[in-house]
Amino acid sequence: MLAPTYPERRGIDLWDQARLAVLASPVVVLTALLLNPSLDPSIEVHGFHFVIVTLAAGLSALVALAVLAVADRLGDPRAFYVGLAFGAIAGFFFIHGLLTPGIVVPFPSNGIGWAPPLALLLGAVLLALSTARPRPSGEPWVFRRRRLVGGLLFALWVAFLAVSLLAPQFLAGHPKTLVGVHLHLAGVYAPAQRPEHQPWIAAAGLVVTCALLVYSALRYAHIYRLSRMPLHATILAGIVLLIQSLLPIYFGTVWRLSWWGYHALILGGVGAILLGMMLDYRQGANLSETISRFLLNAPVDTLERSYNEVLTALVAAVEARDPYTKGHSEKVARLAVQIGERLGLPPERLRLLHQAGLLHDVGKIGVPDGILNKAGRLTAEELAVVREHPLRSEEMISRIRSLRPTLRAVRWHHERVDGSGYPDRLVGDAIPLEARILAVADVFDAMSSGRSYRPAWPEQAVLAHLEDGAGRLYDARCVQAIKRILAPGVPI
Repeated sequence: MLAPTYPERRGIDLWDQARLAVLASPVVVLTALLLNPSLDPSIEVHGFHFVIVTLAAGLSALVALAVLAVADRLGDPRAFYVGLAFGAIAGFFFIHGLLTPGIVVPFPSNGIGWAPPLALLLGAVLLALSTARPRPSGEPWVFRRRRLVGGLLFALWVAFLAVSLLAPQFLAGHPKTLVGVHLHLAGVYAPAQRPEHQPWIAAAGLVVTCALLVYSALRYAHIYRLSRMPLHATILAGIVLLIQSLLPIYFGTVWRLSWWGYHALILGGVGAILLGMMLDYRQGANLSETISRFLLNAPVDTLERSYNEVLTALVAAVEARDPYTKGHSEKVARLAVQIGERLGLPPERLRLLHQAGLLHDVGKIGVPDGILNKAGRLTAEELAVVREHPLRSEEMISRIRSLRPTLRAVRWHHERVDGSGYPDRLVGDAIPLEARILAVADVFDAMSSGRSYRPAWPEQAVLAHLEDGAGRLYDARCVQAIKRILAPGVPI
C-alpha cells in the first residue's frame, strides 16, 4: 500500500494576510489625506475632541488597572511594565483632554500638542520592556521599587500639567512642526509656524517610538502565529493601530480630518486590546490567567496555554489507560518543540509539532489493556497490534479538521531513516521533518521513563543510543539538537 500524501502547511495563510491588509488600510487613507489637502477638510469641534480623548484615556486606564491588579500576585515584572505602559498613556491623554481650549482650561497651551507623543513614547518603552523573557537572576530594580516608580510617573504627570497651565508658552512649537518638514516637502501644507527647536528632537521621538512599537508588534505577531489565540490577535491589532497613529500626530494639521485620525486610531488600538482581554476573560479564564497569556512566554508555555478542552481530553483519555505513560505526550510535545526551535522552524510548524506530540499516541485507545500493560515481552501478534497505533491515531485525528495538519508527523513518528520503521517503511528525507523530530523526542522520553516490562534507562545511556543511531535510525540534526537541549543547566 502506498503511503498517503499530505500538503505541508507553511507560513501565514491567506486569511491572515487579508486581515493584515485591512489592518494596514488606515495608513493608506491618512497618507492620501495628507498628500491631497482638498480631501482633508477642517473640523474644529472642541467638545468632541475632549470626549474622544477622555474616552481613549479611560480605556487605557481600564487596561492599566486590570493588569496592575494582578501584577503583584503574578510576581512577574512584565505585567508591571504592561500596566505602567497603559497607565502612562492614560495619564497623558487625560491631560491632553483637559487642555482642550475652552472646555476646562479657557486658554490654549502648547502642552496639548506634546501630550500624545510623550504618552506613546513612554508607553512604547514600557511595552517593549514587557516583551522580554523573564531572567532567572531575580526581580529587576524597577519591579522591586514599583511603588516608587508609580509615584515618579504620577509626579511626571503633575509636573507636565503644571508647566502646561502655568507657563503655556514654555513648550513652544507643536511636536510635528519640530520635524521641520510638515509635509511641505511634498508641496502641501505650508507650516503654520517655523520650528522653534531643533528638528532632531521630534524626529528622534518619532523614530524611537515607531521602532519600539514595531519591535513589540513583531514579538506579538510571532506569539500569535504560535498560539492562534484571539487575545494575541487583538493585542497585535492594537499595537499596529498605535503605530499608525504616529503619522497624523507628527505630520497632520491640527483640526484637519487627517489629524482627527490619530484620535480614532489610539481609541481603536487601546479598545482592541481591552476587548481581547474581556473576551478571554469571558471564555472562562480568571484575570490572572488572562494577564499571564497577555505576557510573552517561551513558545512551549504559550502553546500549552492555547489549547481547548477537546485536545486535552484526548490526551488524558490515552494516558488514563496506562499509568506508566502518564505525562508522556506532554513531555514529548515539549521536547519536540525545543528541538524544532533549535532547527529554526517557524511558529506555525512549532505549533503543528506540539500538537502532533500531544496526539501521536491517541491511537493506543484501540489497543487492548492486556497488551498495553503487559509486563513481559510482547508476542509477534501483540507487537503487530501495537504497531497499528500510528494508523489508528491518524484515523481519529483526520476527523477533526483543525488537527489535520498534524497527520504527517503522527502517522510517521515511528519511521526510521534507514527504512526499518513502520507503518510505511519510509527512507531518509521522505520522512517529514516533523516526524523525524517527534521520533527522537518520543524515543528519548520512552526510554528514560520506566515501563511495566523494564526500568528506566539513565539519560546518558539514552543519548548514547540516539547518537549511535544518528544518520541510520534517527535524523542526525535532531540528535545533535537534543544533545544541546539536554546539556547541563538547560531545563526541559
